[in-house]
Amino acid sequence: MDPGYDVEPRPVRRSAHRGVWLGVLISVVLLAVALVKPWAAQPAPASDAVTATPAPLTSPAFALIPIRPEAQVAPTWPAESAPSLLADATATQAEGALGGLTVHSGQWGVGNAGVGPRMLRDEPWTDWVPAVPENVDGGPLHVMTWPGTGMCGDLPDIYDNPTIVAVTTPSALVPDWRLTGWWTDGSKVAALSGSVRQVSPAGNRGISYLERTDRAPWPPGRYEFHVIAGKRTVALTVCITRRG
Repeated sequence: MDPGYDVEPRPVRRSAHRGVWLGVLISVVLLAVALVKPWAAQPAPASDAVTATPAPLTSPAFALIPIRPEAQVAPTWPAESAPSLLADATATQAEGALGGLTVHSGQWGVGNAGVGPRMLRDEPWTDWVPAVPENVDGGPLHVMTWPGTGMCGDLPDIYDNPTIVAVTTPSALVPDWRLTGWWTDGSKVAALSGSVRQVSPAGNRGISYLERTDRAPWPPGRYEFHVIAGKRTVALTVCITRRG
C-alpha cells in the first residue's frame, strides 16, 4: 500500500532566529513594565512600626481663641436718664431697708442702702457713719485736694455698691434745706447735679434720700455733700469704698 503522506517522526529543533526574536520580545516587555511602574499605584505595605503623624493644620479663620470675661466696670458720672430693668428692681428692693437709716436722723452723717452681697447673703443692707460738718462758702472743699494723700485718707467710709445714699442732719435744721454734691475717684471729678434726685420730699426733717437717675449703684470714690439751709451751707465728706 502506498505510504501516502506517512512521515517518519523526527525531533523538532529550535530555530536560531526564533530564539533571537524571543529575547528581543522579553526585553521590550521588561522595558515597558519599568516605564509604567504599576507598583507605584499600590499602597505601601503596612508596617508594625509606629510613626509620628503631623498635627492637622487649622486655618487662622477657625482657630480657637480663649474668651476672657470682660471686667464689670461700675458706672460713674453722669448717670443715665433711665434705669434698666435690673437696676430698677435692685433699687426697689433696697428701699425696703431704709428703715435702718431713720434711727440716725437728727445727727450729722451719711448713710447708704443696697442689696447684697454682704456676709455671703443677697439681701438689703444699710450702713451709716457720722461726718464732721464744715461751713463752706461756694464750691467743694475736698474733691480737688486729695492727690498725694490717698483717695480717702482719714475720711469716714461706708459700704460700697449702694443704690441709695442718705444724708442725715439735726432735726432743728430749717425744713427747706436742699442738697448738692461732688464725686472724685482721684483722677476724675464730677458734679452730681442732674444725675441724682431726692426720693424723699425736700425739707424732710433730719434725713434725705438720694438715688441716681438710672437707679444704678453709686461708684466708689470720695463724695462731698453740701447741705444748703437758708444762707448757710454745710459740707459732709465721706468715702464710699469699704467692703463688708
